[in-house]
Formats: sequence, structure tokens, C-alpha cells
Amino acid sequence: MNRTVNDQAGTRQPAVAATPDDRGMNETQTVIDLAAYLDFGTPAQAGSLTLIPMLAPETATAAAPAYLLYQQAHEARLLTVEEVSESGSVGELRVANRANQPVLLVEGEVLLGMKQTRVLNITILVPAQTVLLVPVSCVESGRWRAVSEEAIGKAAAHLAPSVRAAKTVTVARSMRSAMTFDSDQQAVWTGVDRILDGHGTDAPSRSYADLVVDTTALIDLARTITPAPRQLGVLALVAGHVSCVDIFESPRVLAALWSGLLASYQAEALVTRDGEVRRAGERDEAAARRWFRSIAGGSASIGPEIGLGAHVTVVAPHVEVAALVAGGRVVHLSAFPAHNAATPTRFVRPARRRS
Repeated sequence: MNRTVNDQAGTRQPAVAATPDDRGMNETQTVIDLAAYLDFGTPAQAGSLTLIPMLAPETATAAAPAYLLYQQAHEARLLTVEEVSESGSVGELRVANRANQPVLLVEGEVLLGMKQTRVLNITILVPAQTVLLVPVSCVESGRWRAVSEEAIGKAAAHLAPSVRAAKTVTVARSMRSAMTFDSDQQAVWTGVDRILDGHGTDAPSRSYADLVVDTTALIDLARTITPAPRQLGVLALVAGHVSCVDIFESPRVLAALWSGLLASYQAEALVTRDGEVRRAGERDEAAARRWFRSIAGGSASIGPEIGLGAHVTVVAPHVEVAALVAGGRVVHLSAFPAHNAATPTRFVRPARRRS
């Protein structure tokens, strides 16, 4: 469904679903090509966390992104994120872009304030001078009370990879089955609880934004490691197992989001499976690289239109991918191990929430 709102008339445009014949082939090929296009750099390790840089080839030219990021637009007061109405809707927010250029909202960014803390379900490129209704998930199960009329910014850490996986994979399922971007809200709450409890965080309203990470147990990578000049993304491993991949179209975008992304990877690394703490070895890194390349063998689907570009999902035997493709480029790609979606999905209607 195209969720663009006509700001003057106050009406939504009709739903439009892309078909493989008109858009899918080009956008799908763009995602598949990216899996073979990128080079891998020298991994950086700290504790159980391993970060493998994903680099553009040396011959590639890096163009400046033709859009603002959320934080830039928010600080310049060019973008407003607020509830869709006085009563609100758990699974949807209203975004008004007053800038003369698009604004990129990145999947996993955690928005503060309003009736409860939310996380973006998908990456969205909001057109200039446009109002959109955007799909979100709740990451604060114990509050439904307005503390601000609009979002007051975003959390320092993006959503942890395991929770993003639970959300993103089920969003992709709802996209393919019902042409919506709804998440399994209960799975998101369960994931947030796991991260908060794993860190011993006192969070009365169970808000992910209250997460406190003991960085003494793991060095602050955001301060000690910076992206390489050609780096477009990162493949994160925790205790030798793939956690997630994030790739952007420009090194500048990755650099701007670096601190929040790495904070989320740290949060995951400090809550390792069964308390396992070990460094990834060469075999783990080689397996991770093969895992990423396997995207090329997956099957793809195109989602409904929302904002600029096309939303592409790719499902391969061991990997699930969500990507925004616009202007012949992958604006953002996130990928997660397929086993994170092994359990059957039970969708919770956005109007329902846990007490």
C-alpha cells in the first residue's frame, strides 16, 4: 500500500503493489549484484564481537547522498514524527518532511517520546515536502501515555540485531503474504525483554531506550575503530556466529550512523548465547563471507510502495534480506541468519498491546 498522505487534502493515495514485470527484475538484480560486488576488509575483534568491513571496489566512485538522515533533519526541525491521531496507533506513525530533499529513516533506529518508544520496521526514503504514514513496532511494552507531542530524537543505540531479526523477518513475511509491513509485535517485546534482562537494566516501562550497556566488559568500538574510506557496510559476528549485516550506499551514511550501529552490536555481544564468549576464527570468518555471498541464490519479492524506491526481500536457505533500492542503488540492506525465523509467526494486531 502506498501510505503517502496528501498534506492539503488530507487523503491517502490508492494502494499500489509492484509486480515482478514492471519493477522487480531490476531491483532484485541490483541487490544480487551487490552481494558479488563488495570486497571484505580485515576484521576487527573485541571480546566475542567480530566486525568484518564490507568495502566498495577501489575503482568505485563515492557520490554524496542526495538526502538527509533522520537526526540531521530532526535537529534542523525539517522533519516531524508524531502519532497518527490523538488516540494513536501502536504500529504506525506520521512523518512530515518539510525539507527540500528526501530524508532517510533507517530500519532499527529507535524513536523516543510520543505515547511509547518505537522502532522503524523498514528503511524509508521520505520524499521532499511530503507526509507519510510509516510502519513501526513498539519497543516499550509498559507505556501508552504521551510524554511529548512528537518524537524527541532517537536512542543512542539502534535496536539489537537479534530483535531486529525477529522484527525484520516477520515484516518480510507479512509483506509477502499480505502486502503490509506489520511485525510480530510479541516477538519484538520478547526480544527487548531478553536484551534488557541480559544487561540487568532497570526499565520500569520495559523500554529498549533505557538499555544500559556495561562497556567496561567490551571496549567502546565506536571510539577506537572508524570506518575505512571505502567501507559501505559491516558484517557482525557474535561468538563466531553471524549476527547481522548492514550496508549503505555511501561511506558517508555508514560513518554518520556508525556509533548507533556499533552500540547495538555491543549490546548483542554482551548477551551471547549460553554465556559463550569466544573470538571468531578464520573458519568462522570464511563461513560468514560465504553466507553473505549466498544471497545471490535466493528468491526475491517486491513490497508495496512507501516513499521513494522499492522494498526488496530475498530469502535464501540460510539468509533473509531486506533492502531499499532507489535510483539503481541499494540505499540500505540488512541481512540476518534464516534460523532466526524458524518458529511460526503469530501476528499481534497493532491496536493490541501488552499490559
